[in-house]
Amino acid sequence: MSVKHSLLALLYRHPMHGYELGKQLTLSVNAEWDVKPGQIANTLARLKEANLVDVEVVETSDAPDRKVYCITEAGIEELRNWYLTPEVRDYRLGDTFYIKLVLSLIDGPISPEQVLMVQRRELYQQLHEATELRRAANPRAQLPWVLLLDSAIMHLEADLRWIEMCESRLPDLKHYTPPKPEPKVRGRPKRQAGHALTEPASD
Repeated sequence: MSVKHSLLALLYRHPMHGYELGKQLTLSVNAEWDVKPGQIANTLARLKEANLVDVEVVETSDAPDRKVYCITEAGIEELRNWYLTPEVRDYRLGDTFYIKLVLSLIDGPISPEQVLMVQRRELYQQLHEATELRRAANPRAQLPWVLLLDSAIMHLEADLRWIEMCESRLPDLKHYTPPKPEPKVRGRPKRQAGHALTEPASD
């Protein structure tokens, strides 16, 4: 996720200081996204260097002076471009589980049946947790969070169906043999007939 653009989006509403940005980000997104205060401070410093935000030091009587950040015109343009750039989800294409499954089919200390069983157990646990969160969410006050949970549940259910499909086709999958790489040519390449090199004639 883009911390940079998330902070710009919050600053578009009104200026804030770093601590307030961190709290507001958690409250606004309401997702499992733990952004550390140090990460926010570093991101704000980079935004300032890029002229995407300005900073004003505000004196306080009962606390240390605060740096209040506001978005610049360049920051607004950057934010507009971010909103208008579509996100392509690289979903499960060559992820760790796929690689693990393929390598277990070739050979390994763990059978592909066990690999699928462990993954299915984990998916059911995640599905249970997401379903419980969905049940506890308030659709009126937390609609974006509800929709995110719906997306997670649908993807988990699709993953479980894919696991079942792999299990049903294990007899065929076990015949999978990866192609071997072509052997590396060693030494000098052979000269072709009729193209032998000749010494230049001496004067």
